[in-house]
Amino acid sequence: MSIMDTLNGEISDMFWFVDDYFWGISFVFLIGLGIIFTVKLKGLQILKIKETSSLALSGVADGRKTSKISSFEAFCIGMGARIGVGNIAGVATAIMMGGPGAVFWMWIFAIIGSASSFMESTLAQIYKEKKEDGHFYGGPAYYAMKGFGSRRLGIIAAVLLVLTFGVGFIGVQSCNASNALCGAFEFENNNLVFALIIAGLAGIILFKGLKAVAKFSAKVVPAMAVLWVVFAIIAMCFNIDGVVNAVSMIFSYAFTVPSALGGAVGTIIVTGLKRGVFSNEAGLGSVANIAATANVKHPVKQGMIQSFGVLVDTLLVCTTTALVVLSYGNYSEIYALGLKGANLVQAITSASMGDIANYIIALFMFVFAFTSLIGYYTMSEANARFVKDSKKNVLAIRILVVIVAFCAACVTDVTIMDAFSDTFMAAMAAVNMIIVALLSRKVFEAYADYRKQKKAGIEEPEFHKSALSDATGVTEWE
Repeated sequence: MSIMDTLNGEISDMFWFVDDYFWGISFVFLIGLGIIFTVKLKGLQILKIKETSSLALSGVADGRKTSKISSFEAFCIGMGARIGVGNIAGVATAIMMGGPGAVFWMWIFAIIGSASSFMESTLAQIYKEKKEDGHFYGGPAYYAMKGFGSRRLGIIAAVLLVLTFGVGFIGVQSCNASNALCGAFEFENNNLVFALIIAGLAGIILFKGLKAVAKFSAKVVPAMAVLWVVFAIIAMCFNIDGVVNAVSMIFSYAFTVPSALGGAVGTIIVTGLKRGVFSNEAGLGSVANIAATANVKHPVKQGMIQSFGVLVDTLLVCTTTALVVLSYGNYSEIYALGLKGANLVQAITSASMGDIANYIIALFMFVFAFTSLIGYYTMSEANARFVKDSKKNVLAIRILVVIVAFCAACVTDVTIMDAFSDTFMAAMAAVNMIIVALLSRKVFEAYADYRKQKKAGIEEPEFHKSALSDATGVTEWE
């Protein structure tokens, strides 16, 4: 038995076994607390969407005037992490594993999760701190330590986040991108070639530092997101007669398991949750690390911006992918193709658009994987600096990310990387959501302060830690 057979066999089965247990716990926290946050925030993510969207798209030029990370740059890095292979391969996988109804549950969890994203991103801003490079850093490790006064808890969160994103998510992104490229370009040792390209380009950007990552994301992410939606709409036009049926299947299968799958409705719901969280990352604490890097006048601003990002990722980008796949025909026809991930999307689009679709999707997969990779690097660096703010730690993280990207791109089956990332994603979600819930009072007080200033006619509210009933651990809002 080869090493790859062992990885995709016994080891992957072990991860999936643990994964099922962890997700049972995480499901309660992600959904239960997400609903509570939504109620307490009075449906902010939907009722205030005009305000959140305008905040997200404002200040485009701000980052050019300073070496600090602007709110728009932080939004783009966050969207770069969110808009990755999960929006293409992840959606296709969700449909194959849970049927068309999984898309409906992805929508529901995105709406609920955007409230959680607001909470964790605002909290990350409240407890952020400036490091020796002049940039702000924050996230679960930082608000765990500062909020509870426990560095040990912070280190646990930091290590867990690096394993989840610096290893697991980067591995999935790189592997999927490499496989999509292999599906389009056929030549000997292609996995190795693409692995070298992905890892090499990642190294060039990462070793230039955080501001370089921010500038790259601000230029590339918005353009690629728009281009993907445009391409998806064009692809749907080739199967325009199937779009209505696609929408119908999403709703009709939301509470009914397709005969091809068997199982139970719970499978559809959990599949929708897993793939939705993998794509938009709400509640995982990942984007909170990115939100903390922004130089803003009030923590709530980044909270609102990042909550809007969850909706854009799932309700817009993921939905267009789902409609491309489902407009192909009835679910039994799609399932009969026997494909998964990006290869399924490639097969469906090339059937109507020709082989050119294979190359276009491969390009999107490569760029999305790359922008996600550098977003995950940003999170990993923040946590490396938390453990010890030294150049050696930062260098170690950069090397780790490049090595993982290379090794994962050489893997031909994404099963082991999916198993690894899913398991740690569930653990990260449970730990982060518990911490956020216990510190949620600070967020609600900051939000009350923000709304009070807005009602008073202040166009851009400014935060001072005196607005909190207990400012212990808050160091950057004098």
